[in-house]
Amino acid sequence: MKTNVVEIVRPYIEKIVQDNDLNLYDLEYVKEDGTWFLRVSIERHDKTMDFELAEVICNLISAKLDEIDPIDHAYVLDVCSPGIERPLRNIDEYKENVGQYVTVYLKEKDELKNDKYTGDLVAVNDDNIELSYKDKTRVKKVIINFKQIDKAHLAVKF
Repeated sequence: MKTNVVEIVRPYIEKIVQDNDLNLYDLEYVKEDGTWFLRVSIERHDKTMDFELAEVICNLISAKLDEIDPIDHAYVLDVCSPGIERPLRNIDEYKENVGQYVTVYLKEKDELKNDKYTGDLVAVNDDNIELSYKDKTRVKKVIINFKQIDKAHLAVKF
């Protein structure tokens, strides 16, 4: 059921998003605390989003879902931004975010006994990423193989 809903609604939602010159970041159908959510994460090409635009797209999607009626039980349609700390899910997203501040979680501790790094994403190739990070007052660099990465996301620098 979960996969079928996404497969059924994806072409309709993609068309609405594309017709409004936006990017579809993610589409998921999930159950949280007993409630089903159809979550549509969208953004402008410059990676921004605002409430008014999300509301317009939500109304368009809601009207289309009412028309095709793909879900036979109660659910919440959630049209949102991917967020400022959005996950980096694939190599293309790493490449798009070179120069950005990120947090990278490792599958296991490295030779420096670290299981996480937060810093500027300096470079990306097919096998590795390079981060520039602060260790107390010194700036250091680390190269991390993609096979070592458990997950990563954009981060906010304070």
